[in-house]
Amino acid sequence: MQGFSFVKPLSSSHFEQNTTVNDLFHQLFIESWNPMINFTGYFHICSPNSCTYSYNRRFNLFYIIVTIISLFGGLKTILYFSTLILVIFIRRIQNCKNVQNTNDEHSIMNQTNERNQNFKQWFSFHISKIYQKYLTLNMFPLLSDIIDGIYSTRIFILSLIIGVLVLVFYSSLTVYIRINSVYQPSMNEYEQLYKQYSSTLTCPCTRLSVSYSSIIYMKPYYHQVCSSDFVKDDKWLLYSLGIDGFINSRDFRIRTSTTFSMLQKLCILSMEAVTNELAVFNSLQFVNRQVLPKTTFDIQTSQLIQQFQKQVFDKKNLVLILLVITQTLTYFLNQFQLIRTSIQLNQFITADSNNAVLRGTLSNLIDSHRFVSNNEWDNTCSCGTNGSCIASEGVFCRSYGTCFLFSSKPNQTIPGLFVSCLLVESILASSLECFYNTSCIQMLIDWYPFDRTETTLDPRVLNVTALDSTINSRFSPDTKLDIIVSQLFLEYWINSTNFSSYYNQCEPDQCFYTYEERFNRAYIIGTLLGIVGGLSVVLRILIPCIVILLRRMYRQCRRFQTNVRREMIVEIGIRQRITLYLIQFQQFIRTINFYRKVKNTHLQEILQTTDEISIIQRQQIATRLYIILFIVAIVIIVTFTGLNSQIQFIKVSSPTELIFEQLQLQYSSSSLSCPCSQISVQYSKFISIKPIAYHQVCSSYFISSNFIQLLWGNESLESYYYDVDMKILSLHFNLLSSFCSLAKIMIEQKIEIFYSQQFISVELLTHHSFQIQIDSIIENFIYQVPINFRQIHNYIINMFHANQLHNIFLTNWNLHLSSYAEFYLMKTDPITYNSTNVSCSCAAMSTCSRSILTRYNKAIVLPGLVIGCLPIYGLRLSTLECLYDSICLQKLSNF
Repeated sequence: MQGFSFVKPLSSSHFEQNTTVNDLFHQLFIESWNPMINFTGYFHICSPNSCTYSYNRRFNLFYIIVTIISLFGGLKTILYFSTLILVIFIRRIQNCKNVQNTNDEHSIMNQTNERNQNFKQWFSFHISKIYQKYLTLNMFPLLSDIIDGIYSTRIFILSLIIGVLVLVFYSSLTVYIRINSVYQPSMNEYEQLYKQYSSTLTCPCTRLSVSYSSIIYMKPYYHQVCSSDFVKDDKWLLYSLGIDGFINSRDFRIRTSTTFSMLQKLCILSMEAVTNELAVFNSLQFVNRQVLPKTTFDIQTSQLIQQFQKQVFDKKNLVLILLVITQTLTYFLNQFQLIRTSIQLNQFITADSNNAVLRGTLSNLIDSHRFVSNNEWDNTCSCGTNGSCIASEGVFCRSYGTCFLFSSKPNQTIPGLFVSCLLVESILASSLECFYNTSCIQMLIDWYPFDRTETTLDPRVLNVTALDSTINSRFSPDTKLDIIVSQLFLEYWINSTNFSSYYNQCEPDQCFYTYEERFNRAYIIGTLLGIVGGLSVVLRILIPCIVILLRRMYRQCRRFQTNVRREMIVEIGIRQRITLYLIQFQQFIRTINFYRKVKNTHLQEILQTTDEISIIQRQQIATRLYIILFIVAIVIIVTFTGLNSQIQFIKVSSPTELIFEQLQLQYSSSSLSCPCSQISVQYSKFISIKPIAYHQVCSSYFISSNFIQLLWGNESLESYYYDVDMKILSLHFNLLSSFCSLAKIMIEQKIEIFYSQQFISVELLTHHSFQIQIDSIIENFIYQVPINFRQIHNYIINMFHANQLHNIFLTNWNLHLSSYAEFYLMKTDPITYNSTNVSCSCAAMSTCSRSILTRYNKAIVLPGLVIGCLPIYGLRLSTLECLYDSICLQKLSNF
C-alpha cells in the first residue's frame, strides 16, 4: 500500500495495548486528570468579616477583682447615699415632732428671724456654713489622726470630682456604636433602613434557600419556522402528497414533506430540551443567609440567567449566537451529534439512495449486486469518506435518461436548499431564505406540476404564509439551519426577577443595624454609675494610705531638721509584742465603728451622754456584723468566680488566611467560627481541572484524513467487491477520529458546566475539611463525566441493532435477487460469522465478528482488528495493539 511505510507505531500508554476501543471510548480516551485546588481563592471569596473563638478559663484574677469591684463599688455608693437620705428624713420627722410639742420661744424667734433675713444674708450664711463644714469634714473617722482624715477627705473629693469630670468629658466625646434591631420588618421598612444604613444593615433569613422558579421568570422565544405553516401537518407538509411514480431523488417535490417533517421533529426536540432544562433550572435553590439588597439581588440573579444563556458574538456570521452551556442542553446537542456521526459513518442504506447506489454485475452467470458510495456530488465528493457532500436541490424532469441521473442539473434550482448524503445533512446544509420570499414560494407552487401535468397540489398548501423577514431575529434569512439547530432554534429570552417574592420567602425575623453616636446621655450616666462606684472604693483605699505615708515622711523630715532627740524605747520580747498586738487588735475590734460620723454630725447636739453610749454600742455591733457579712460575701464571690469556668469569647476582625490558619492550629474547629460573607462560591474560583493528556491515538496519524483516505482506496466498482474490508477499516478509523473529537468537546463542556456550579459553605472550612470535600467532588466529577456519553452511545448501538438497519457493505444483511416467479424481489439474509467456530448471526447478536481480513483473494489476520456486523460494532470490539507494533503495521502496509 503506497504511502504507508512512513507511519510510526504508537508508544506506551496508561491503557493496556489489548484494551478494546469500547473501553477507551467509555473513558473518553483520557489518560489522566490534573486537578488543582486553590484554598486561597476559596478564602478570598468566602471573605469572613470576623472570626470568633472561645476557650475555658478558671482562677482569672483580673475577672475576680473586676467582679468584686463592680458588685460592691456600685452597692456601697448606693447604700451610702440612700442611708444618708434616710437618716436625714428620719431626723426631719423628729424635728417636726419636737417643734409641735415644745413652746421654746428662742427657737420660734430664731425661725422668725431667719424668715425675715434677705436672700444675701441667707446665702452668705449657708456658704459660711458649707465652708466651715468643709474645713472639718472627715470621711475617714477610723484614722487615728483626725488631720490625716481631713486631708484624705479633701484629696478624695478633689480626685473624685476630677475623675467624674474626666469620665464625663471622655464619654461625651467617645463615639458610641449603637446597635438597633427591628422585628419582622416589611419590605418597605427594609428598603428605608437600607437607604440610611446600607453598610451595616444585616437581616438574617429564616429560610436560607429559595427556589429559582419563585424569583426568576424566563420564557424562551423560538425561530418563527417552528410555529409557521411549513411545519404544520395540514399545510406545507401536504406538498408531496400527490407525487408518485419515478422521479429524481434530488427533486424538491418528492423531498419537501420528509424534509420539513424532519425540521418539525427538530423543533419539537429542541423545545422539549429547553423545557426540561428550564424545569431543572427552576428547581434549583438560591441560597443566602441574609437578605440581599435589591441591587445585589439583581446582579446575582442576572448572573444566574447569563449562566443559563451565555451570549457571544460570532464575527464570522455577524449574528448573536446563544451558547447553551447548561447540562440538559449540552446533553441534547451531544446526543444529536453522536447520532448524526454514527448514522453517517455506518453507511446505512437510505430510501432516496443519495449516499449509495445499487450496482449489479454478472460474474460466472451469477447476478451480483453491491452498493457503491455516491461520488457524483459537487467537487466529486464521495459519501464514503465525507458525509457532508452537497448538491443543489431543485425541480427535475421526468423523462427517462438524463433526468434520472444523479449528476443531471435541475431544471429549476431553489435558493438556499441543498441535498446531501443523508436527509439530516441536507437540512443542516440548507437555509430558509426561499421561504421568506412570497415570490419564491409561489415559484415552488407553480413548478409543482412541471412534467407531471396529471398531478394536482392540495389546495391547503396554497394558503401557506411566508416567513416574516421584518421580525427582529438574530438569524438572518440565509443562515444555515446547522447554526439554527445547534442553537435549538432559540431567538431570545424574556427575563424578569421578583425581589418582593424573594424578600417574602426569605422572611427575616429581625434586622440589625449599627450607627455612631456622641453625647448620649444614657451612655454617659451608665458609664458614671458603672465606674464611679469602683473609683470611689479605690480612692478610699489608696488616698488615706498615701496621705499617712506623705505626712509621716513630712514629720520625719521635720524631726531630722530640728534635731529632736528621741527617747530610747525599751525593747520588749517577741512574745510580749505579739500579746500587745493581740490586745490592741481585740480592742480595735471592740471599738471599731463605721458609723461614728453620724454621731459627729447629728447626735451631738440633741442626745444625752447615756443615749450616745447606747447608740455607739449598737453602731459597733452593726459594724461587726457588717464586717462579718462583708468577709463572707467576699469569700463566696472569690470562691464562685475562682472555681467557675468562664468561657472567653474572642473576636478577630477581618482575619487573613495566615491568621485563620494560626487560629485553626491553636483552637479546635468546634470553638472556631468564621461565617462567610458570601456563602456560595463558583467552582471556577478555586478549582482547576483538565485532562493531562488523551490517548495518543487521538493525536496520531491514524485518525488523519490522509490515513483514512489511504485505507479507503478508490471508488471503482471492483473495490466494492474485493476491497470492502479496507473500506470498513477506513470507516473504523473515521469513527475513531469522530469519537476522539466528540470526547474532547464533551469534556470541555462538562468542565464548563462544572465550573459554573456553586459550592455552598455557611462557615469557612478548615484547610483539611476543604481538601476532603473538594477531593470528593472532583472524584465524583471524574467518575460521572463519561457516564452520560456511555449511556447515549450504548443506546444508539442498541437501537441500530433493534431496527436492523442495513449497511451498504452488507456486513449485517446480504442481498439476493429473486427469480421471475417471485417478481425479482430483493431478498435479505442475515450474515453469519464463524470466527470462533461458533455460529453467530447478526440478526440475533450485535457482537458477531471476524478477524480474517480479505483483499483481492488475499487473507490476513491483524492482531486486535476485527470486522463486525456494523462498522461501529467492529470498532468497539477491536483493540489498538496492532498500532503499537511496527511489524503489524508493515503487514498492513504490504496487504
